[in-house]
Formats: sequence, structure tokens, C-alpha cells
Amino acid sequence: MRTFERAYSILFGKSAKNIAVVATLLLALLATIESLSHPLALLYYAVFTLAMFAVVFVAERDVINPRRAYYVSAVSATATALFDVLFKKPPLAFALIGASIVAVVLQSLKCKSPAFLAPLFTTSVLYYALGFAALAVATLLYAAVIYGIKPVINRITGGLDAMCMFSSFIYAVFAEDDVIEDAFRELGTVERVPLHLYVIGKRHVVVVSDFHPGPFRHIGGGMLVDILNREVEKLGFTFTFLHGVGSHERDPVSQHAVSKIVNAVKDALYYMQDGAPASGVAPTKVVIGDVKLVGFSLGTLPHLAVVSRVNSATDDIPLWVARRVEGGMYVLVDAQNRFDGVVRWREADVENLAEAIKALHEAPHCGAFEIGVGKASAEHIDPLGLEIGPAGVSAIAVTCDGRRGLLIVFDGNNLDRKLYDELVKRYGSRYDVVEIATTDTHRSTGVGFGKGYRVVGERLSHQRILEVVDRAVKAAEASLGPHRVSYRRLEVEAEVLGELGFQRIQRAVRVYKRVGALIVSVIFVLPLVVISLLA
Repeated sequence: MRTFERAYSILFGKSAKNIAVVATLLLALLATIESLSHPLALLYYAVFTLAMFAVVFVAERDVINPRRAYYVSAVSATATALFDVLFKKPPLAFALIGASIVAVVLQSLKCKSPAFLAPLFTTSVLYYALGFAALAVATLLYAAVIYGIKPVINRITGGLDAMCMFSSFIYAVFAEDDVIEDAFRELGTVERVPLHLYVIGKRHVVVVSDFHPGPFRHIGGGMLVDILNREVEKLGFTFTFLHGVGSHERDPVSQHAVSKIVNAVKDALYYMQDGAPASGVAPTKVVIGDVKLVGFSLGTLPHLAVVSRVNSATDDIPLWVARRVEGGMYVLVDAQNRFDGVVRWREADVENLAEAIKALHEAPHCGAFEIGVGKASAEHIDPLGLEIGPAGVSAIAVTCDGRRGLLIVFDGNNLDRKLYDELVKRYGSRYDVVEIATTDTHRSTGVGFGKGYRVVGERLSHQRILEVVDRAVKAAEASLGPHRVSYRRLEVEAEVLGELGFQRIQRAVRVYKRVGALIVSVIFVLPLVVISLLA
């Protein structure tokens, strides 16, 4: 699962507009430097930029508008000029590098079309016009190699259009566009996936979603939590998101799928305004082997069974694990609260989870049950939402015949272990059971090196995070009462990556480790070598 996220780590966090503006300024500087020894350099780079602009705009008018065509052509021309200056070559000697960038963009937009060869043919003509006959021929040969190697790489990756996905991802990095959704959609399948909705005191909505809020950043379900939070709170509620079972196989693969989920939730809320008096069971913690389970009631059936681990990393609850256990009166919730450790589910772990769920069913029913929910924004300490997203921090406090429980939920993707321990210590003296979960949002997956995202508490000040949590907990305690609670189970039919699609992606990632260097070499390194030898 984490291999999937690391494989799609986005290394550049700048917007396309900013990149294009910087590229234009840098192009002007580089062209000026080149003009010191080649007076027509400015004209040559202007012609090349316009040529690439025309190729991109004409090849795909449905997606590429003039603004996007400018972004691509500016980056393309700047890359060309940069290599010309670094290698002390005449203007446009490295035009093949710029053309390769444009080819990557067109490859992402027209995977099954040979249109991505157009910038290469155009560059061959420019080379010939400038007197680089050898480079003109080499560019045509390069185009033939690129076109011929595609089916070879696709066979190696088990039928996936690997070069298309690579190109789509690179384009999505710079353009913050959703073109890569087309590649995911081809792998996806339509499934009915459950969501559990709770409305507490007619004011607060809790959603336990078996849709996984991924795969990353602005693609598919990566913004699911953000959009649900925004749309539900527009209706006058406050909102908390929890992830249920499953992993990337239940990633919504498109914005259309996300819209279906959000609309289904909003429609259901209109029929959940009455509710019944809150009734629950005592908050309970069960630890068996490497499995920790916290039973937590929201005032109605089904109760929450928050799953975490003792020594292993607490990551997604695989579907095969969920199918092996019987939840009964409980809904499984992925705590996603321990990044350290090995991601694993052994046979013994599954058996221990089943035993822990049985133990939760022994929790005593409450004679007097009260619940309160509080929420606090973390925008002032994390304005970019790299660790804590717009859904902020929620706190759900319950009392059951004097026994107290507290569930803290961060809008983030996993949790720093030291922060977890600090929170348990801070509130453990006031509550019998304290558990912390994260939403598992992938809104920022792909904005860093290494694992591709930052867990809650990785860089933010723990003291400032604790201050935000304190506000949420105080609000929850202030609202404690015998509120009426509504529950509804939804099943939404939407396009998700699917188990087969996820397996193919995982297989492709493993293959990319072997052939990724080949793809990069063919697209970028080969032109450098050819130009260095012939220019």
C-alpha cells in the first residue's frame, strides 16, 4: 500500500502557472546569454516556443487551451535553452529535449494516438532548416524508437500502458490536472461500496466510509474528505470523516465518482433529522497479541470498532481481513494512527481481531449515555494542509454510567507515534479510554520525498497541535448531553480502482523498479547522448 503511494510521490509542489512564469523569465535570461555568441538566439527560441505551442494546441484542443499550451511550450523552450547554455551548444541544439517534454504531455492526453510524435517531427524539420542534418535524421530515428518501444514496455508491465501512465503522471504534476484519471479509469470497475452516516444532535455528521480517500493529491478520491467536509458543512452541520475497511482498491478513480459519493451523503442527510435518544455501550479497549481494538459508541447501533496495532504499523484494513471477521454490532474503523513498524496482517492477527471483536460484544450497555462533539480548525498552524487538512481536528466525548471515553480524529494521513503518546498521556487521567485516529486523507500524498506525504506531527509543533486538540475537546465536553442520534447505511455505486486494478498497479510498480530506468533513459537520457555526439 505504501509502495503505491511512494511510487506516485510528486516531487514538485509548485503550480503550473508559477512554473511557467519562472520558466519564461529563465528562458529570457538564457536566450540573452546565448545571443552574446549567436545574435539570432532570441529569434530561434521564440520560433521554437511558438512551434511547440502550435503543436500542443492543435493536437488536443478539447483539453489544451491557450493558457495550458503556453505552460507546456514555455517549460519546453526553457529546458532546451538551459541545456544549450550548459553544454555551450548553439541555439536549439537541444531542441529534442524540449520536444520530448511536449511529447510526454501529448502522450498523456492521447495515449492511443501517435499524435505525441508531432513535436518530434516538427523538431526534425527545425533541425534541418538550421543546418543540423544529422540531428534531423537522429530525431526521426528517436521517434521510431519511442513508438516501437511502447508495446514492448506494455508487455513487460502485464498489459498496462506504462508509458502513458508515466506521461500522464508527469503532466499531472505540473498541470495539477486530472488527465491521469483516464489511465486509472481504464483499470477501474464499478462497485457498490458502503458508507455509514451518523447525525448527532442534529448538528454533527460522522461518516465512516469504505471508499478509500486516495489515490493521491487532486486525483480521484484524493480530495474526498475535503469535498465532503466542505459540502456537508455548507448544509449547516459540522463534519467528521473516518475510514472503514479496504485500501487503494476502493479509491474513487474520477471526480465524477467523488461527486456521486458526496451527493448520496447530502441526499441522505435530509432524511436523518429526527433520530432517537442516544443509547450506547461502555467505551472498551481490547488488546490481543498485535491487535488493539477500541469499542466506541456514537449513541446508536452499529458502534465503532477502531482497529489499530500494538507493534506493527497501523495502515489500511485489507478487504480480505474484513471478510474473515464478523463485525456484528460494530463497524470496523481504520485508526491509521501508527506509521512506525511493518505493514502486515498475519493469520494470527486476523484470528486476534476476530477474538477482540467478540470481546467488545461483552461491553455493558449504558443506563445513562451522553455524547458531545467538538471540532477545531488547524489552518492557522498548517495553512497548506500538509499534515492536517481542512476538516481539522474532531473530538467525540462520551460518558456511560460514569465511564468516560474520548475519540480524537485528525484530518491527516497517519500519526507521529510521539504525538500519539502525548495525547494519550494528556487525556488519560480524565478519560478511561482514549483513542486517536486519522481520516487517511490523501489530499497531500505526493508533495514530498520518500513516502510522499507527511504524517500528523511530523514537522508541526506538537505543542501547537495539542492546543488545537484542547479546543476541540473543550467544545466536545461543553456539548455533552443525551442528544438524539440518527444512523443510515448507504451503498453508493461508483467507479473504483478495484482489486484487480490495484493488483495490476502493484505489479506495474514492481516492474517499474526494473524498467523505470529504461523508460526515463529512452525519453530523456537518449536525446542528451545523441545531441552531445552530433551537435
